[in-house]
Amino acid sequence: MSEYYADLIRRGYEAWNAGDRSWVLEHLSPDVEWIAPSDDPDPDVYRGHDAVIGFWNQWRSAVGQLEFDIIELIEAPPHVLAVTRRSGTGAHSGLAVSDEVCQVFTFEGDLCVKVQEFYDRAAAMRAAGSPAEVRRTS
Repeated sequence: MSEYYADLIRRGYEAWNAGDRSWVLEHLSPDVEWIAPSDDPDPDVYRGHDAVIGFWNQWRSAVGQLEFDIIELIEAPPHVLAVTRRSGTGAHSGLAVSDEVCQVFTFEGDLCVKVQEFYDRAAAMRAAGSPAEVRRTS
């Protein structure tokens, strides 16, 4: 099942980068928790689709449509850790972002129930499970 989740994450980033946020939402639980890091401009826990969409819209208004390039995927069922390069530039603000962000996706069945974001890879690894339990897929 873990390859299935890693494939979902890959397809999710492809959909996101193509501007298809609805595909991403279809694969998030209606009660999803999205946890932004404490050093994020908008640190908080966003619960449910409406709150997550609001969080995404805050970023989009500041830096435009964010793009994510996968650097590495690490499986630690029921988690998948994605190490990504995130970039975007606000059309009106001119504000640019280009950084590395780690996202830990937690699954129950076919849906992602939690997304935790980290700027610290070691903290993301701890959230995904011990190194003995992980398997790199990319």
